[in-house]
Amino acid sequence: MKYRWLHISDLHSLCGIKTEIMRMALLSEIQENIPFSFILITGDLSDKNQGYSEAKELILNIVQILSLSQDKIYIVPGNHDVNRNVPPDRVDKCKELWKFNDLIDNEEIMKELIKGQDDFFLSYKEIINKDYPKNTIHFYQKFDNNLAIIHLNTAWMCCDSDNESGKLHLGLKKLSKLFSDNPELNSTPIKIAIGHHRLEDFNEIVRNNFRTLLNEYDIDLYLGGHCHESNVVYDPTISVEFCSCRQARAEDINFPAGFIIGNIDTETDQSYFEFYSWNTTLSKWTYDYTVNPAKHGKYYLNHSKYKKDSSRKIIVDLKLMGGKLNIVEISNKFPSLTLSEIYKTSLVNVRPESTDEWICCFDSIHGLFNQVVQNSQQDIHVFPLAQIPLLVYFGFLIQNNSSNISIYQYYENANAWILDEKSDDYEINEQKSLQNNRILAVSVSISAAVQESDIKSSLKDKFDLIAFSINEPTLSKLNYKKDVENVKNIIKNHLDKLHNNYEEIHLFLAAPAGLCIEIGRIIRKDMYPDTYVYQYNRRSELKYAQIANLMELKYGN
Repeated sequence: MKYRWLHISDLHSLCGIKTEIMRMALLSEIQENIPFSFILITGDLSDKNQGYSEAKELILNIVQILSLSQDKIYIVPGNHDVNRNVPPDRVDKCKELWKFNDLIDNEEIMKELIKGQDDFFLSYKEIINKDYPKNTIHFYQKFDNNLAIIHLNTAWMCCDSDNESGKLHLGLKKLSKLFSDNPELNSTPIKIAIGHHRLEDFNEIVRNNFRTLLNEYDIDLYLGGHCHESNVVYDPTISVEFCSCRQARAEDINFPAGFIIGNIDTETDQSYFEFYSWNTTLSKWTYDYTVNPAKHGKYYLNHSKYKKDSSRKIIVDLKLMGGKLNIVEISNKFPSLTLSEIYKTSLVNVRPESTDEWICCFDSIHGLFNQVVQNSQQDIHVFPLAQIPLLVYFGFLIQNNSSNISIYQYYENANAWILDEKSDDYEINEQKSLQNNRILAVSVSISAAVQESDIKSSLKDKFDLIAFSINEPTLSKLNYKKDVENVKNIIKNHLDKLHNNYEEIHLFLAAPAGLCIEIGRIIRKDMYPDTYVYQYNRRSELKYAQIANLMELKYGN
């Protein structure tokens, strides 16, 4: 079974220029991630019921880009999709009901309060092109014979966003009736419930009984919004994943915009939530690695329906340049990696220039290391293609003591990823100029020649130099594991003997990605002096720009 969906929430319709820019980028981002099976929208299309036009425009634009029919949009109302003056005594009536510490299933009360959602129901029809079945309170739609989407109206009792948390009622009798009246729903293998509110927004009695019904009716996922933050929690006692989505506007810097891609693929063991957030510094969508317990923005589902292999390997997608990593090709070439957890950097096709942009990239690399690589006992397979300072930093974080990590190389001549298929046995040339200066420059000329004149332009002080090179350096050289390790060991043996003689080390590298990572692994935090990495720019008068001190990046100033 394979399903892929887009989850957005809390559009709050009316928005400013920051949100307009973010939403234009959202349309481009989701287009990069097609195909999708359906869209889930978990409430607050409006903002205090003050119009739905901008939300409707965004939704229909998404539908058009994804080439989905309108019946593949699943929407529930939120607390902002309620007219708080309908009925006229709504506030007093709701607050009186909040005091009732038991289950409320009075149909007359529900029928009266649900009138406050009439504007939402009208907009729903304009978007979906059919009526919202409001009289049932809750309803379901079959996507196909294997998947049903259960729509929960959690907002019919709302009237005061600041004070209603932990007091709401759901209408559990209506939910139970939904299942008893529809036996075919019970036999549907995958059931996803969507509602606006979180579990903790209901009163305690409702909350506990709701959990019981989720378990009884074998509902796998409950997806919502409301809190303007993304989070995910697995409750093993009822085997349900609870997941909330960020808001879809960008004006509030304390609550960045976000969206979630959900994926169920029982054939390849790829069932997960992938969290995204809007990075205002880069004006790009990035993987949201602030979500716990997700690892660097990705959370694999725990239910036994979706998890085949509990000892999966890990693939680290460190490909920041040249498009996305082709997982299908990798699985075909390396069959042992087929059932793997796959984690990506937060950034794709990014070319940092300013200091803030570089910091964002280093933070993303650090987050990926902390959440996926550090202390992991699983076999980790890294596929890198990125700017040299980022590759060196990733290796520096790993350090030279992780035997469970395999680093692959993209071989441009063959347009393929390789590891240890053979060895080319390159001869490494070494050149030293050591005159007891305080600075040591290290150059590595594999993919291109590093000119000493360019190093002198970047380092104003006098320096000693140790240079490593191959004959006729050019791209697509030094690709295989044995060759990389050989060059790494040569460099390491020299630096381990020399580093105590210097206050600073400066790295000028023109080398393939795998070797850049391995050079980063050489630089020991407790042994080496401040070590600086440089980025080459042929169009700049100063060819090598100093990007960062590795020690400061990881361990602070």
